Amino acid sequence: MKKLLILMLLMQGVYVSAQDILVDKIVGIVGNQPILHSDIEQQFALMGRDNPNLPENARCMVLDQLMIQNMLIVRANLDSIEIDDAQVESQLDARIQRILDYMGGNESQFIEYYGKGPDEVKEDFREDLRNQLLAQRMQQTVMDRVKVTPSEVKDFFAQIPKDSLP
Repeated sequence: MKKLLILMLLMQGVYVSAQDILVDKIVGIVGNQPILHSDIEQQFALMGRDNPNLPENARCMVLDQLMIQNMLIVRANLDSIEIDDAQVESQLDARIQRILDYMGGNESQFIEYYGKGPDEVKEDFREDLRNQLLAQRMQQTVMDRVKVTPSEVKDFFAQIPKDSLP
């Protein structure tokens, strides 16, 4: 009964009752991978930082991307595809170093921006990066199986009305 109550709370969103503020909410589930409202908002904020003129459906695009990534992760887990810890660590080190280089090697500026040191940020990013690498590896596995001939491409474009092509 407790599990059912917890599941119902998660599906409807968890609210702080005194202030009536949404803490988080499950907006989708792919396999056993939940997609949280906070995941969408986090990705949306990152997109907005890079491009202030986002389309109206940007959150929907983020949800689509997260669903596809989670679908690839679930499939990769079913296919027993693994990501090496050393690969994750080297990618994390490279990304943190790039950020530090961008900030002129100023670690205090890094701490001011992220609110924590490089090692703590690496810890926060580790699981997300592992999932990204796992999804990329699964996507590559799928794409390696796809074989398209030049004549199939030609036939495909021949079926599209000329006024619909850019």
